[in-house]
Amino acid sequence: MKMQIKRFSELDDNILEKIIHKHFCHWSKFNSTMTIDTTREKFLEYALNKDGLPFGIAMFDENDLIGFLVFKKECLYKYPEFTPWISDVMIFDKYRGKGYGRKLISEALKILKKLGYKKVYLWTDQAPLFYQKIGFQFVQIVEKNEGGYGELYSIDC
Repeated sequence: MKMQIKRFSELDDNILEKIIHKHFCHWSKFNSTMTIDTTREKFLEYALNKDGLPFGIAMFDENDLIGFLVFKKECLYKYPEFTPWISDVMIFDKYRGKGYGRKLISEALKILKKLGYKKVYLWTDQAPLFYQKIGFQFVQIVEKNEGGYGELYSIDC
């Protein structure tokens, strides 16, 4: 297995569209204000940004897309003191439970460390046990931008 990590800026339009569609189909169930157009706009911004945050990365096994995530300077607007963020983590269904999420996060931490960051944050309301298992530490309960609450975690890069 030859795993590869590519920035969104390196992806062809079809792969980027697959990422946009997967993100929208999953998260729009939880956020009624989300549209495919605003999702596309956001992800195209991540693809166009070649310097600094935000930007996205995708993981491949050979040529098959396994998953993706996004790095952001801010994620939850009510908590500007926490930066940077890992956000929008998604592993495609057929690859779940096989260690790819752990590998993707591990690669993300290496990238952030190379960029000079020492700590990173993420929030979750769906996978706290996964993040705890791979070393993230609970920080506090947070209010999400679209309403409701999640758990804030951090880890050293």
